[in-house]
Amino acid sequence: MSMKVINYDKEQYPFREIVEKVLDTKNLEKIHLDQRYDLFVKGTDQKTKWHELYYSNLDEVLPLYEKFIYEVIRPIFGEEIVYQKVPTFRTQLVNNLGVFQFHKDREYQHNQNEINFFLPFTDAYDTNTIWVESEEDKGDYAPMNTNYGNVVMWNGCHLTHGNKQNTTSNTRVSCDFRVIPLSKYKEEEGASAIYTKMKFIIGDYYKVTK
Repeated sequence: MSMKVINYDKEQYPFREIVEKVLDTKNLEKIHLDQRYDLFVKGTDQKTKWHELYYSNLDEVLPLYEKFIYEVIRPIFGEEIVYQKVPTFRTQLVNNLGVFQFHKDREYQHNQNEINFFLPFTDAYDTNTIWVESEEDKGDYAPMNTNYGNVVMWNGCHLTHGNKQNTTSNTRVSCDFRVIPLSKYKEEEGASAIYTKMKFIIGDYYKVTK
């Protein structure tokens, strides 16, 4: 599948306002000024104080996310979908990474029919965004430049992607989630998420629309 950018109504889906409330800030792009971290490695890229605030306040985030799933994402597929229950929160601080290494999601046991969605709460550009190849194993990495108010649909399961060290003056704050058309979903026992250890099955990592 080719990458697709979907524009949505920021007033109807005010993700930035919700995330600012949860993180107790009015300037997401400058949160790196509040606390600095060493260059992230495996095990530390999901361990900032902002990740803790996000995951401890999911009751503020999930109602809008569910509305977005049902009203914006599900209609794209024309059928019921299996979707990530809790969207993964990311920060790419200035002079840092968002994820610790380039990878394909399938290398971490993700379902090979997953489709990725990148949902930034700030503008995402140059070295503060995801870098991804255009075709599997082509290695021609380019930045996934997009703005708040867009969600990018792409194939993170099969395309190698990652981050360069952020040399811009702004932090990128975002979330990402994964969707499988229900007709392509097959239960895979044993596989689980790298940090949360949630099993890649409906009722744990996934939910299904109805």
